[in-house]
Amino acid sequence: MKRIIVLFILLLSYSSQSYSAWSDSVKENWDKSKQYGQDTWNEYGQDTWNKTKQAWVATEELVLGTESEDERKKKYSDMEDERFREIWEAVFSKLDDGFVVVDEIKKAPDSAFFGDDKKSLRKDLDKILDKTIVLLEDKSINEYREEIDDYNNKITLSKNNILQYREDKITAPRYHAIKTTKEAYDTKIAEENENIVEYEHAIKQIKVHFHERLRDIGIELSQVQTDILLSRIDADDIIQMSVVFDVLKKITTQLMLLTERSGEEIKQAKKYYGMHVVLLELVNYMQQKYITIVDTVYLPKINQIIDKTVKINKESIKQISRETNQQRIIIYKKNVIAQELTLKTAKLYIENLKNQQSKVLSAQKIVQKDLTLAQNTYNTVEVSAHLLSILRISQDSFDALISLQIPEIVPFENLKMQTKYQELSDLLKDS
Repeated sequence: MKRIIVLFILLLSYSSQSYSAWSDSVKENWDKSKQYGQDTWNEYGQDTWNKTKQAWVATEELVLGTESEDERKKKYSDMEDERFREIWEAVFSKLDDGFVVVDEIKKAPDSAFFGDDKKSLRKDLDKILDKTIVLLEDKSINEYREEIDDYNNKITLSKNNILQYREDKITAPRYHAIKTTKEAYDTKIAEENENIVEYEHAIKQIKVHFHERLRDIGIELSQVQTDILLSRIDADDIIQMSVVFDVLKKITTQLMLLTERSGEEIKQAKKYYGMHVVLLELVNYMQQKYITIVDTVYLPKINQIIDKTVKINKESIKQISRETNQQRIIIYKKNVIAQELTLKTAKLYIENLKNQQSKVLSAQKIVQKDLTLAQNTYNTVEVSAHLLSILRISQDSFDALISLQIPEIVPFENLKMQTKYQELSDLLKDS
C-alpha cells in the first residue's frame, strides 16, 4: 500500500513538472509566434499598407487634377451665375431699403430731440449694410474655412488622444484578457498618427481648392502665400471684403442696365443710382470695420502677448545670472530662445496687420472720393446718361479695390516662425 502511495506521489510530481514545462513551452512558442507575426507585419504588412495608402493618395490627386483650367473656370462661372440669381432679389430689396434711408439722411437735421436725425438714421443704414454683407458672403469660401477648422480640431483631438494613450500605457499590463494592454495602446497611437496624416492631407487639398477660388475673385497669390493668409487672424476680414467687392461689381453692371433701360424716367434712374450710392456706402463701411477692428482688437491683443512675453523674458535672464546649476541654465537659455522667437513673430504680426490696414486706408480714400462724387451727382442729376458714366467709373473702381487690398505676403524665415505665427493666431482667436 505504501509503495502505491509513493508511486502515486512520484507520478503526480512528474505530471506537475510536465505540465509546467508544457505550459512554459506553449507560452514561449506563443510569444515567438506573436513576435514573428509582429515582425512580419512590420516588414511586409505595414509596408504593403503604406504602399496602398500612397497609391490611394496618388489616385486621389490624379482624379483631382484631371479637370482642366478651362473646365474649372466654366464650372465656376456657372456656379457664380446661379449664386448671383439667388442673391439678386434679396440684395436688390436691401439696396432699396438703403436707398430710402440714404434719402432720409440727406433731408434729416444733424441732431434732434424728437424724431430721426442724421446720427440715428446712420445707425439704421449700418444695420441694413450688415444684413446685406451677410447676403453677399460666398458660402463656398466659408465652407472651405469651416472644413479646414474642422480638420484642425480633429488633429488636435488625435494629438490629445496620443498623449493620453502614452500616459495610460505606463501602468497598462503586458497581457490581460480584459484590460487594455501596452501593445493595444501602441496600436491606438499608431491609428491616431494615421488619422493625423489623413487629416493633414485633406487640409492640403482644401487649400488647393481655396487658392483657386481666391484667384477666381481676383486675389492673385501663390499657394504658399494663400496658406500664410489662412494663418492670419484677419484672413476672414480680407477675404470677405474681396468676395463682396467681386459681387458688387456684378450688381453695378445690373444697375447700369436698369438705368440705361429707364430712358428719360429720371425718378427711376435716380432710384437705381441711389442704390449704387448704397453700394459705395457698403464698401466704405466694410473698410472702416476692418480698420477699427485692427486698432481696437487685433493690435491690443498682440501687444498684450508681447508685454507678457517681455516680462517672462526678463525674469528668465535674471534667473540665468543667479543660477549655478548648468542643467538649469541650459533650460533657462532654451526658454529665452523660445521667448525671443515669440517676440520676433509677434512684431512681424503687428507689421503685417499695420501694412494691411494701411492698404485698406488707401483704398478707402479712393472709395470715399467716389462716394462724395456719387452723392453730389445723385443730388444734382438731371440726365440719366450722366448717371451711366459715373456708374462705369465706379465699376472699374471695384476691380482696382480688390487689387489694392490684396495683402503683401512674404514667406516666413523658417518653419519655427511659421508655427509660432499660427500659434499666435490661435491665441488671438481664443482670447
